[in-house]
Amino acid sequence: MKKFLGLAAVFLCATFTLSVRAGVDCTECHGKDGEPAINISVFQNSIHGDLSCTDCHVGADKDIDNHPDNLKKPTCTDCHEDVSESKKHSVHRDLSCSDCHGDIHTLDPDKPISGDADRITAMCGKCHADSAKSKMEKDFPDLEKAGKLPPSRSIIKQYRQSAHYLKKNKAGSTAATCADCHGSHNILSLTNPKSNIYKLNVGHTCGQCHEKIAKKYGQSVHGKAVQQGWDESPTCNDCHNSHLVLPTDSPEALTGKRKLSEEICLSCHEDKRLIQRYGLVGSIGSSYHDSYHSMANARKGSKAATCVDCHTTHDIMKPGNPNSSVNPAHVAATCGQCHEGATEKLALSYDHKSSLKSGNIINYYVRISYIWLILLVIGGMFVHNMLIYLSSIVRKYRKHKKEKTISRLTRGQMIIHAVNFIAFFTLVVTGFSLRFSDVPVLHMLTTWLSEGARSLIHRIAGVSMILVFAVHFIRIGMGKADRGAFFAMLPRLKDIRDFKDNMRYTFLRTDKRPRFGKATYAEKMEYLALLWGTAVMALTGMILWFPTETLSFLPAWSIKVAESVHFYEAILATMSIFFWHFFFVILNPDVYPLDLTFIDGKMPVEEIEEQRADWYEELKEKGKID
Repeated sequence: MKKFLGLAAVFLCATFTLSVRAGVDCTECHGKDGEPAINISVFQNSIHGDLSCTDCHVGADKDIDNHPDNLKKPTCTDCHEDVSESKKHSVHRDLSCSDCHGDIHTLDPDKPISGDADRITAMCGKCHADSAKSKMEKDFPDLEKAGKLPPSRSIIKQYRQSAHYLKKNKAGSTAATCADCHGSHNILSLTNPKSNIYKLNVGHTCGQCHEKIAKKYGQSVHGKAVQQGWDESPTCNDCHNSHLVLPTDSPEALTGKRKLSEEICLSCHEDKRLIQRYGLVGSIGSSYHDSYHSMANARKGSKAATCVDCHTTHDIMKPGNPNSSVNPAHVAATCGQCHEGATEKLALSYDHKSSLKSGNIINYYVRISYIWLILLVIGGMFVHNMLIYLSSIVRKYRKHKKEKTISRLTRGQMIIHAVNFIAFFTLVVTGFSLRFSDVPVLHMLTTWLSEGARSLIHRIAGVSMILVFAVHFIRIGMGKADRGAFFAMLPRLKDIRDFKDNMRYTFLRTDKRPRFGKATYAEKMEYLALLWGTAVMALTGMILWFPTETLSFLPAWSIKVAESVHFYEAILATMSIFFWHFFFVILNPDVYPLDLTFIDGKMPVEEIEEQRADWYEELKEKGKID
């Protein structure tokens, strides 16, 4: 009861106060008979609690019992003229004060919105969150098409993951909020020279909190270049990001140990366009990659030096500057941070010039000499061993001609195999030379052939392979030999037993060879994979060859899907040929140095009896073997 009486007293006092200030009691009407209610207690606790209703609702007190419904809407300009003037040039000039500050009754002087990261983020997120923009795109399609919607790009989500936002949880720390960087009422576009986030002003904006760092940056080669108008020189957010400013010990931070050199420093110092435009030293990237520091930093947990360990972080200066960490007078001390007792001579042996001809001509010629030595020695070894290998093939072929053989392939089948072999590897070389043009061997092909010639040869080879398989199936339908070979390639339950027997033989569990037929389970797998792969490559190849016609009946995403399938199926097919087919026709000890069946279509009877016992018995039953 006491609590109720207390609340009633507060309400009566507030009502009385309001009526005294206004000279009238607005609650006599507002809140009754369908009129909107006035929450007096909230209003009294607001930042405008010392004002009366009629201070803003001008004209209401002239005829309190019958004031017009179309009273002049309250305007903040009457009291806040300076704020209103600065807002005229803001990107938010079309917004009303209440869009950000809320209704006048809800303002709380004890919790100013500009000092609370969560409150101001929520406020800005009403327009700048991804979800807000998605809703605007739906509700205001005309604005979306005109490109007039506020930017989102996960701004709020990134800020909530940043060191600025997370810092608010630390005792005694104040987080940087949207308003601290962008301003409150005079928020300008980043292209406006007066904007807090304009390229030349970012250092000063960040310097409001990071004063010492900003001073160092201003004296650095990067800071001076920005002030001179070189807008491609980095400022704070180029290295630290704009909204997703992560602590340097975060694995995802661009300024983290492992990412710093590759993703920050070398992104500019290896950019040929920037090197040419600003006359930068062009050997920075290659010489760093050639160093122990770079190779060690590629390994997790390495403590090897990165760019900033030698050149410092924010006050990077030219070597000629007396204050530079890499000035000849200081370079020994810089190296001494890691290498105790380092001298200037040691520093010279590890600088960016040490791996270049201009910096170390002896090292240059040593490297050139070894490259030629490797090419000559390894090239000589390769030629020597290839001669031995070819000699072994010739000797085996001579022996093969004298052996008793059985025909395994017809002449037509051998021609199909040969054309398919040539078409397949033409497709491999011409296809991968497009995707992997930087690979030395493929790069030579790119140099010799224009893109038009490459694509033409690739398509001719593709059509040739399709025609080969068309002929293959026509022969299956028409020819007895081809039909028999096709049925021999179809999987059977016996293949499972053959696989189990072959694994027992492989793992030395038995000395008895599996009794294969005319086609082994491995050959059947390869044949079926070839049929599947050819069909897939032909279909996706046609889609990529005729994209406009394809899109007349397929959705847009089908082109990219076809491209992915075509590429990865090509990798799968190529690797299958090298690691599966070439093993069974070259590296398999039973046929080494080469299975000669593809040359004359014949297989020695002795080899059939040893490796394909079931086929041997079948041939004996048919009287083809004595």
